[in-house]
Amino acid sequence: MSAAVKILGLSFQDVWQELWTIFIVHLIFLLGNLLILTGPPVTLALFFYGNRIAHGEAANERDFLEAIRKYWSPAWRWGLINVLVIGVLTGDYYFIGKLAGNSNHSYLIQGFYLTMLAGWMLLQLFTLPFLFEQKQPSVVQALRNGTVFIGQNFILVLVLAVLLVLSLTVGTLTFLLTFVFGGALAAFAGNHAVVEHLETH
Repeated sequence: MSAAVKILGLSFQDVWQELWTIFIVHLIFLLGNLLILTGPPVTLALFFYGNRIAHGEAANERDFLEAIRKYWSPAWRWGLINVLVIGVLTGDYYFIGKLAGNSNHSYLIQGFYLTMLAGWMLLQLFTLPFLFEQKQPSVVQALRNGTVFIGQNFILVLVLAVLLVLSLTVGTLTFLLTFVFGGALAAFAGNHAVVEHLETH
């Protein structure tokens, strides 16, 4: 519990200290996702920016833009894997509802797919930080490392996820702050969790 609170506290501190840079970076991140084609690269660039900050290094919007170019290929490998997995899970959820109707069994199966989808999204929070800690930006290796990390730190991950969701929810209700800084907060939290784990192991 205390470790998750510490990680989230460091993430909020980073947001505050990097406020104006994050505003610019996050705006590009949002616009990039709206354009779809640049969605994966700007997402990786945001986590790269967060990784630099988590290591206590200086970073600015130029580093963010450079990361878009540098990680374009691994970003799209990661993006295509996500499109495939999310497509399969949401498709199965939809078709189970159509085929099985309003039965208890269909609700259970749909609940399973929703849980799998939530778990997959949570995995990405730690997969992307690991991508920048590896010698080579292998997406498959990063996914494997993220899975192992969650398995070894399940309680920490669960508490951090709950705190992060609560923070983002409150941020949405208070002047839409999540819209302006939410992605950066998540990127900082994932990076701080991974960096602290690697430094203590």
